[in-house]
Amino acid sequence: MTKGTLKRIVVLIYHNTYIGNYESYSMLKVLSKLGFSPSEIKAYIYLQKTGSSYANEISSRTQLNRTNVYEALERLLAKGVISFIVKNNVKWFEAKSPDALYSLISIQEEELEKKKKEVLQTIKELKEIERKDKQTLEANVFVGKKGLRMIFEEILEEKEPIALLAAELQFERTFRPYFELWHKRRIKNKIQQRSLFSLKFKNYLKKREFLDYRFVEDKYTNPTTTIIYGNICLLIQWGEEPLAIKIKNKDIVKSHLNYFNLLWKVAKP
Repeated sequence: MTKGTLKRIVVLIYHNTYIGNYESYSMLKVLSKLGFSPSEIKAYIYLQKTGSSYANEISSRTQLNRTNVYEALERLLAKGVISFIVKNNVKWFEAKSPDALYSLISIQEEELEKKKKEVLQTIKELKEIERKDKQTLEANVFVGKKGLRMIFEEILEEKEPIALLAAELQFERTFRPYFELWHKRRIKNKIQQRSLFSLKFKNYLKKREFLDYRFVEDKYTNPTTTIIYGNICLLIQWGEEPLAIKIKNKDIVKSHLNYFNLLWKVAKP
């Protein structure tokens, strides 16, 4: 959630937008992301609209039972978004300025930063006990789009030159928004890529930095995409549930790279 989105919700509350239109549902969604329960949201918005009220009236107006109202009000007090005063032995609750919601974002950011530090410490400890001489698996299978994204992230992390041979534009068609972001990050890291495609795509592909295209006849391509980077050869079979085989073997990588370079020499720019 961005602070811009939160600011929009603050404006909505200031203008007393109530549940029932598009903006109100957006408000509910954001408040929920901030950790508000449904009963807290009802009570909080009611107090923003009325200025101040007591538990029985809030229960009556929001159609929440009194137990839920009392519990919701206690949690809202703990969040620091409402306050109360006592009049004639009755607690009157009042919503603070909607700007108080920003403090919840700060708390979430602090908790996230704490979790990051804890995870980094755990990673450090695990690396210290990791067996140094363990053998790396030569082949791994990845299934589904999430698995493929993991591999494409790894390709960027390796920062090695990329050689790609494909018959179609499956990467772009399967991951269109991520595809563009991936290339931006590749360019930012100045990772050189060579790509071989069928001649039918010669006038279709977008020119990009650190990317050279060449084109071959269909008989030199196949439905399986081959990607070579570093000492890894990646074979991807596309479909509704894509499947990728990641091979870490110098001889296999050398064989596929030799074939790629042979095609590169005879391919048309």
